Amino acid sequence: MVPTLFQAICSTGIALAIYTASLAVYRLLLSPLAKFPGPTLAALTGWYEVFFDVLLGGQFMWEIERLHGKFGPIVRINPHELHIKDPDYYNTLYAGPTKRRDKYLWFLSVGAPASTFATAKYDHHRLRRRMLSPFLSKQAVRDLEGVIKGKLDLLCGHMNKAMRSGEALELHASFVSFAVDVVSTCAFGETGCLEVLRRERLDDRWKQAVNDAFAKLILTRHFPWLVVVFRFLPLWLTALITPVVRYIDYMEQEVEHQMQYVYAKNQDGIKENGIFSHLMHNQKLPLKERALDRLTDDAKFLMFAGTDAPSQVLAITMFHVIRSPLVCRSLREELQDRTAHSQDELCLNMLEKLPYLTAVIKEGLRVSAVVTSRLPRIVPNETLEFRSWKIPPGTPVSMSSHFILRDPAIFPDPLVFQPERWLKQSTIGLSLDRYLVPFSKGSQGCLGTNMAYAWLYLALATLLQRFEFSLFETTEENVRTVRDCFNGQTKPGQNNIRVKVLTEFT
Repeated sequence: MVPTLFQAICSTGIALAIYTASLAVYRLLLSPLAKFPGPTLAALTGWYEVFFDVLLGGQFMWEIERLHGKFGPIVRINPHELHIKDPDYYNTLYAGPTKRRDKYLWFLSVGAPASTFATAKYDHHRLRRRMLSPFLSKQAVRDLEGVIKGKLDLLCGHMNKAMRSGEALELHASFVSFAVDVVSTCAFGETGCLEVLRRERLDDRWKQAVNDAFAKLILTRHFPWLVVVFRFLPLWLTALITPVVRYIDYMEQEVEHQMQYVYAKNQDGIKENGIFSHLMHNQKLPLKERALDRLTDDAKFLMFAGTDAPSQVLAITMFHVIRSPLVCRSLREELQDRTAHSQDELCLNMLEKLPYLTAVIKEGLRVSAVVTSRLPRIVPNETLEFRSWKIPPGTPVSMSSHFILRDPAIFPDPLVFQPERWLKQSTIGLSLDRYLVPFSKGSQGCLGTNMAYAWLYLALATLLQRFEFSLFETTEENVRTVRDCFNGQTKPGQNNIRVKVLTEFT
């Protein structure tokens, strides 16, 4: 007897109801995570997180903080994941290379799936990280100091123009332009530099591209099929649905073009002095790791992760320095005192020894707390212990550096910019450097730490010694993080730190 449509629908409905009920019983009562505290709804379904992140716009991070206030230092935040809020546990979870840590595949970027960042398994990630890390080591950044200074000179040219015209400059877009030129030179060689700073006027296309890419990251994390749909549809149609796609497509096209250029030169046996040319010529690496598509994903992630966060930190730090005449004066006095006793120009090696400049940089990294996202790690074959809790192997466990950097128990008045806190004994009796974790830690921490510090030292010293600035139509609202888009973002339309260049010192 052939079942009717009604019978088929009823059977399907009954099957779904049984499956849903069984899943609920498992997650609430039988799951290894059932014993951990947290809201029942979060244990039942990932839609709890979707509500805060997608419908409310990047608010789940603050919901996690609220849950810790209610349930304690360890909370089950979704059916599969635990979150810990305890600054002293950070080094245990984000451990060094002797401890195996996998990434949580669901959490990773779907826009560049073959990138090092999106590589989940420990051994595979370690291989890919080793490919990139020599080019971003402290010595490699030292070797790039001349390039960084050259790009800063071009940026200063735009600031000089703004001073003469009286126009306001937007710092985040300016620093993104600087970052794009430095990173593209590092990645593709001198001939592969995108030369954004050589344009007559700086625009905000790259800033829009990287900001919007991160803004869409949470949506595509929960609904990865959207990436496939957007890539399948013609650009004009996706741009009608989501206009920001135009900026993201512009950025991706630029990177793909440069990678194809490097690849073509590699095929002709020409080796450029850039990361990806070196990798393509390295016969010791597995062939599939040197494939154009694979390396293009790494290039895309390097170009937008390596430009957005450091430029945002630079802009926010400049905002706080310009707003505080005392900080600005103390910095200039330290720089002038150092250069008065030296015939050398400002160099990285000298700047790193300046205590007040170093304190300003640390405080800028802390107060900006740019990486707002939690970073889940999985310990595959070991039971993690947190206080009296035993965490089953294979469980995604995350922490948020943003909570540590703004913890009032460690940093009193955490939202206040106070470089002096780094120059005196900590009130908690421990070195504050232990809790300075803007780049995460461990074997899967940020690869660009050395580059970011170099930019901060050289850019702050160069700009503050050369120009006098004032804020223009910019308030605390323009730097206040209210959305977690992996990197923190302001309210839509508020991410503008505008300044007037008043004077150029001779």
